[in-house]
Amino acid sequence: MRRLLLLLTALLALVAACASDEGAVSTTVGDTTAPTTAPTTGAGVTTVPPTTTSSAAAPTAPDLSALDLAPEVKEQLADLIVAAQEIRGLSFLTPPKIAVVSDEELEARVREKVEEESEDFPADEALYKLLGLLSASADLEAILVDLYGEAVAGYYDGETGEIVVPARESGFSILQQGTLLHELVHALADQHHGMDAEYRAMIDEDRLDEALAYLSLVEGDAVLAMANWTQGLGEEDLGRFMAEAIQEQENDPMANAPQFIAASVVFPYETGFAFVKDLYDAGGWAAVDEAYALLPDLPGSTEQVITPDDYKLDLPTAVEAPPVTVEGYTLERTSVWGEFSFKVMFDQALAGSVSDEAVDGWGGDAYHQWFDGENAALLLVYRGDTERDLDEMEEMLTDYARRAVLEEDFAWVESKDGLLYFIAADETEVGEHIRSSVGLG
Repeated sequence: MRRLLLLLTALLALVAACASDEGAVSTTVGDTTAPTTAPTTGAGVTTVPPTTTSSAAAPTAPDLSALDLAPEVKEQLADLIVAAQEIRGLSFLTPPKIAVVSDEELEARVREKVEEESEDFPADEALYKLLGLLSASADLEAILVDLYGEAVAGYYDGETGEIVVPARESGFSILQQGTLLHELVHALADQHHGMDAEYRAMIDEDRLDEALAYLSLVEGDAVLAMANWTQGLGEEDLGRFMAEAIQEQENDPMANAPQFIAASVVFPYETGFAFVKDLYDAGGWAAVDEAYALLPDLPGSTEQVITPDDYKLDLPTAVEAPPVTVEGYTLERTSVWGEFSFKVMFDQALAGSVSDEAVDGWGGDAYHQWFDGENAALLLVYRGDTERDLDEMEEMLTDYARRAVLEEDFAWVESKDGLLYFIAADETEVGEHIRSSVGLG
């Protein structure tokens, strides 16, 4: 994910360097990692004195003398802290903290964060296999550890407010500098908008589609700031950035990930960037800052991120999945599937199909997910914006169920009273029970 998007950034930044000052250039870039792992003992942590940002004066350089880093590295960090504030138009309200760790510890922290979420993996893995999105032999935890566990250039830890960076003797590469600036923008957004606590609350409350929309704002914000920084590079540095990005593209672990996982990882950065760029073009950074307050209360949805014109206008309709008890199964979660989740499942399982028209009419949904330790079951209730939208989704889901769900498993698609029901289960009797419980067939 990071490799691909960094390459796109490099290519588009090169175009920007050759374009006229009036040319509008869109760029995308990936973050090194999403984790927010708490620090372990032994990490060197230094609080950086605050700087100020105003239109009259540039931010002052922070004092990093207490950090056990080479002078060149300290200078780079100081420059990046200033640049993040200048580009983003925000000042640090409290001094940013820098945690210096070894490459090995940095990688271990990222892997630890993935493993912290492992209690949800068996249920999700079973559901993805039922839906034909993972092969029968796939190991979801291993896939995610491989994706996020590689050594990274640093990340922002929302729990501690730290920028975690690897120790360096001879300075950060130009690509690593861009990544660190990205993380510094996360720290600024967290201090000004409480974004980490907001996002965590959405996840804890299983508001998953809303959380993905909000994460797209968060990552799109930092991507746009990094893109602006990249476009300010000199010709020599831009060439180095380009060369590093191309080199990083080789042996990309994303190439071995299932399509729907790769698309899900990329979405907050790539589509989130387009969403934030649209806000920025309309109202500058003030419009982006406003979105941090507005998006959670709308509520937000991936539909609004995919189609920025829908932001504030096409709001999700509340849908309730009827209560159903499945004997021997635990109700893992009740949440919203969302436009993006429909799109990625169709794109992977129905290769060559055109899913955009079907998913574009998303009006709202709700789903129940059950798990008995081995088998999965799903009840999804969908509402379209119009009757035609519901018909298009019914046709797409019917095709999906026929082609993606195994014949020995249970799948049912039926519309009733203006709603569309999709049921899938590993055990036929469970699927039949859910179907009868909601009055279908």
